[in-house]
Amino acid sequence: MKIATTVSAFMLATTIMVKATSAASLDVPPVSRPFYLGFTRWPADLTVEGVATAQNFAHAHGDIVSVCFTGGIPWPESLANKPFSKDVQNNLGYRPPNGKKLFLQISILNGDRTGLSPYWGAKDNLPLPKPWDKYDFDSPEVKRAYLNFVLRAVDAMHPDYLAIGMENNVLLSKHAASWKRLKALHVETYIGVKEKHPNIPVFFTTDVLHYKKIADEAHETDQEGEVAELMKHSDLFAMSVYPHMSFSVPRPVPEDFFDFALKFGKPIAVSESGDTSRDVELKAYKVTLKGSESGQKQFTEMLLKKAEENRYEFVITFATTDFGSLCDKMPPSARDLARIWAYTGLQTGERKPKPALAVWDAYLNASYARP
Repeated sequence: MKIATTVSAFMLATTIMVKATSAASLDVPPVSRPFYLGFTRWPADLTVEGVATAQNFAHAHGDIVSVCFTGGIPWPESLANKPFSKDVQNNLGYRPPNGKKLFLQISILNGDRTGLSPYWGAKDNLPLPKPWDKYDFDSPEVKRAYLNFVLRAVDAMHPDYLAIGMENNVLLSKHAASWKRLKALHVETYIGVKEKHPNIPVFFTTDVLHYKKIADEAHETDQEGEVAELMKHSDLFAMSVYPHMSFSVPRPVPEDFFDFALKFGKPIAVSESGDTSRDVELKAYKVTLKGSESGQKQFTEMLLKKAEENRYEFVITFATTDFGSLCDKMPPSARDLARIWAYTGLQTGERKPKPALAVWDAYLNASYARP
C-alpha cells in the first residue's frame, strides 16, 4: 500500500518518544538474529501526524523499511518512457534513514487480486485507460511497460530486496484462467531485472492462507504445484500471512505453521504479516474476527523464533500503529475491508505499546549477524 512520503519536519521529533515506548523484552532475549526486522509506512491516520507517527515508528523499531506500490502502474508513461506524474515521482523519492535496508514491493494485481493492476497517474487506483482496459498480463504492451516501470523504480530507489509481484497465488484462486498469463509476465520481468541487476534478490510473494488452502477460494487449485513452478524464477520464498483472517487457523498458531516454506530450498522471508489484537466486527461480512493482545504476542514470538531457527532474510509487520481512526474516515464500502487489519499494529492508535512490541524489540535489540 502506498502513502505520501513528505511529512513536516517538526514531526520527526516523535521518533524520540517512539524509541522510549519499548516494553520489557523476552525472558531470555536473543543475543543475535540472522534476519532484518521492519514495517511498511501505512499511516496511522489520514493526517500529517498520522503519516509521521507510522513512519517514525517504522524507522525507530526496524532496520528495514518496506515500500509497497499496490495502487497501480503508470502504464502509458512506462511504455513510452515518458515522465511520471508528481505523485509517482514523490513516492519513488522515498529513502530510508542511513544504515537501514529498503524492500520494494510492486503489485501487478489489482486490489481484489483478480486482474491487472489499475492505472497510477495523478493519483493511484484510477481506471485503466483505453486500450489498457483490454490488455491481459501477457500482452506485449503490458510486459514491456511493467518491466520498464520496475527498472525505473529500481534505478530511482536502489532497493536491497525487490518483489515484482505481491500475493500472486491469490490470482490462481480467484481467476485461474489468467494464471498462465501472469506466469509468463513474471518470468520475463524476472529475467529482465536480473540481467540489469544480478545482485538484487528478485522474487514474488505468496499468500499463506491461499497456499495452504485455508481460504475457501483456494480449495480446488494446485497451489503447491503452481507456486513451485513459479519459484524457478524467484530468489526467495516470501510469505504474506495474517492468521486472524481465517477461523481455520488453530489458536495458538502452531509452531510448525511455516515449516512448509523449507521445501523450496531457498532463503525465506516474511513480506507482510500481522495479527489483530482485539475482536473486530465486520458488519458488511456478518462476521467477527477474533483476536487478543496475548494471541498477537504469541504469534509474534512464534514467528520470530521460526525466523531465527531457519535464518529468514527479513520479517515485515504491515502496520506499526492501529488505524481505527483512519477506517472511520473511509467510505462505508471500504471501511469494513480496512478494519480487517486495523488493529494489527504493535502500538495502539494512542501510541500505547502492546505486549507483542516487547517481543519484537527484544529481537531488534539483538545484534544482526548473518551465519
